[in-house]
Amino acid sequence: MTSAIGWYGPLVDLCKTDHHIGDIVQLLVFVHRSTPVQYKLSKGGEVIRTDIQVGDDTLPFFSVSLWKKQMGTMVVAGDILLLQNVKITKFGHAVEARTVEWSSLVRLVHPYGSLLSKGVDELIEESQAGKTTLEKLCKVIKWVQRARSALNTIGSHSFVKPRNWKLPKQSESQNLLLLSEVLGLSNSCNAIFNASIGEIFLPITWRALDDSDMEKMFVSRRTTEDKDNSLAEDFICLGCHLCGTPMVSENGSICKQSNISLYCPKSPNHLHAVTLIYRPFMLYVWDESEYLPLLVRNKAAVVLFGNIRAERVYSCFRGQNRSHNSNQAYFCRENVKKGLVGSCSSDADKSLEVKEKNHHNKNTNFHMIWLVLLKILLQQGKNSPLKFEATVNTGLDAEHGKFEMLSVSVPCARNKLFSG
Repeated sequence: MTSAIGWYGPLVDLCKTDHHIGDIVQLLVFVHRSTPVQYKLSKGGEVIRTDIQVGDDTLPFFSVSLWKKQMGTMVVAGDILLLQNVKITKFGHAVEARTVEWSSLVRLVHPYGSLLSKGVDELIEESQAGKTTLEKLCKVIKWVQRARSALNTIGSHSFVKPRNWKLPKQSESQNLLLLSEVLGLSNSCNAIFNASIGEIFLPITWRALDDSDMEKMFVSRRTTEDKDNSLAEDFICLGCHLCGTPMVSENGSICKQSNISLYCPKSPNHLHAVTLIYRPFMLYVWDESEYLPLLVRNKAAVVLFGNIRAERVYSCFRGQNRSHNSNQAYFCRENVKKGLVGSCSSDADKSLEVKEKNHHNKNTNFHMIWLVLLKILLQQGKNSPLKFEATVNTGLDAEHGKFEMLSVSVPCARNKLFSG
């Protein structure tokens, strides 16, 4: 179905969006879930994007990125929306929609309870839309009402969601929680839960980004772009591999001693063990009840990336880009003493060396393996849930590490891959 509407493009079915790559279109969709992605700097926090998973009578699942904060706050799971003037884009093999400057949305059915309690004719009569829009709205309403199981993902207090774990015999069973229950914890503790990976958000604060480059902070987009060869540089920096604290400031320079923690809380001698580490990032996970942002520091990132340490990735990356100016190892060796005197362990300089003569097989390209793992982890909807253990610190908000990943394993495996 395609017919003209508005000024900028046609109303299209989701199944035909791949014929409109780069075009501005209108979409009439049912919202499965809404996930705001937020980051905070010293100057304050800001929601810069909301990811919504939608569907219609032609395609059950489709991704839309809302880059307008006010639009993101209007979206509720279970709504039927008319998304006006959104752009169809393609990342690798994935087709999705994203808002542009003149995008807007209209709620056609809200709240979601009315989809169950009212008939199609009654819902259609309440809408003030035009004929073409009403025809599409009728089809979407009928689709939703036929597939009522689609509503199981909506946060209804009257619906008891099935647990995504089996009750074990051990007394630790209270730690095995749904994400909705983890979010509701009022006391600090450790929580164990199964969840699927949705997105990795890497706050890029050490270099300036244009508005058009903001999407570089969403790693799933970059894994599908062959021309993007700077992922390793953005993920890896100088820091303490024990506590995961970066030693690089927001402008990219070595932090002064007053700007970082003088002592390492994870070290027996309280001194930082400096090497190349993975920068802290947010791992967005979800299950059938909710989504949750997990803070991931260096040690947890190592296991998430198949026990591949950051220095191995960067060593292979440097080998592929010898003519590039980004010689971070030299930068680290020359500057660590200037900013970190007295705060690092005595063998810090040795740990900073990205050695050309590695102990591992020289033919092993850890940079390429790491990129493949990233791409596999971020294939939304294609991977089974993983078992996570995280600390819950109720004194922090979600964007400042309220939930921090401790370990991850395959649910059927007996042993954890990592424990911090």
